[in-house]
Amino acid sequence: MTAEQRRDLRAIAAAPLPVLRTCSDEGFDRCMAALSILPRRKSGSDEGAVLLEVYRRALGGLPSAQLVWVVDTALVRLKWFPTIAELLEIAGEWRRDDEHARAQARAEAALRHDRQARYDGAMTALSRGEMDQGAIDALPLPWAQAAARLGWLVESAGRFALPRPVAGRINGEAA
Repeated sequence: MTAEQRRDLRAIAAAPLPVLRTCSDEGFDRCMAALSILPRRKSGSDEGAVLLEVYRRALGGLPSAQLVWVVDTALVRLKWFPTIAELLEIAGEWRRDDEHARAQARAEAALRHDRQARYDGAMTALSRGEMDQGAIDALPLPWAQAAARLGWLVESAGRFALPRPVAGRINGEAA
């Protein structure tokens, strides 16, 4: 992968996701009605209206897709009409799965794969003593430290280099 491709993928991965639309009042009412199939304590009709408004204040700002997922999950998981706290806990488990979120996840995965491939290539070259000093100096510090722990590099005064006999072979000297 080229540096330009990595830059483009980083931009996609770091871009804020578009804000999702919150649930409409009608949609919210339908979701709460769906939850009403779960048993709950007895209440008067006035108390039900107050309860609906309290739930709306606490949960009405959720994106529509998230609220529907929360209600579907609550219906499967819970035995009693849920508290706001239970619904918010379930809401915390939700992960976006729209086109933008999937594109961002693909970009992040491609970057992880590329980074791992570059790391593996660097470690293979270092294990064989096939990396020149300029490339060693360009290594990310954690990579150089890992190679030093494996004995493929030595550190001196904060700088990493191949062990002497290997370095001599790369520079054309007799070992």
